[in-house]
Parts: sequence; structure tokens; C-alpha cells
Amino acid sequence: MKKGIAVIGVLLVACVTAIAADWAWEFKPINAQMAIYSGGLGDPIAPTPQDAKVSFHVQGKAARDLFDHMGPDAKNECGSDPKVRVRARERLQCIRYSKSDYSCYFGFDLKDGKSIGGSIC
Repeated sequence: MKKGIAVIGVLLVACVTAIAADWAWEFKPINAQMAIYSGGLGDPIAPTPQDAKVSFHVQGKAARDLFDHMGPDAKNECGSDPKVRVRARERLQCIRYSKSDYSCYFGFDLKDGKSIGGSIC
């Protein structure tokens, strides 16, 4: 029994090492848009010198990578379509509309630099 556990442990370490060997720290291009606004996401207005925020919308592979690393899905988020999967952490929200359509949203208050939500359902 101990040999079996040891073999499993060695195989697990080998798998983790192989996966880590394929990973490299690098910035990758993303498909993203942004909107600068004032007020709230539900009622945005033109930015002012006193109030400016930015909302980012990331799509494509970058959104899928974010979604895949967030897990697990949030329950009862953004509607009731059983095909749509949502993962939300604090102020980052990622949505899988289909197996090939992912979107992530996040934002910042440009006056104080604090993270804010980038989307509302």
C-alpha cells in the first residue's frame, strides 16, 4: 500500500512539473474595449473632472483564461439561462455564453485608483 501511495505521489509531482515547464511569465495580447464614464454603470454620464471611472470588457482567449482560472461558477448570477455560466469574484465578473464566447468585466475609479465593478447584470 505504501509503495502504491509513493508511486502516485511521484506521478503527481511529475505531472505538476511537466505542466509548470510549459508555463512562462509573459504578457499576451488581449481583445479588450474600455469605456470612461461618470455616475454609475446603470446610469452612466460623461466623465467630469471630479468623477471619472473606467470599465474594461475583455473577450476571446484572455477572457476564457480568466474564466477557467476563477472557478467555481456563481449561482443565480445575471439571469436564469442554464447555458450561461458566470464566475464572479469581488469586482471581476466573467461570463461564458457558449463554449466559444467568453467575456470578463472589471473597472477602476480613475480619481482614487480603487477597483470597482465593470458590469451590471
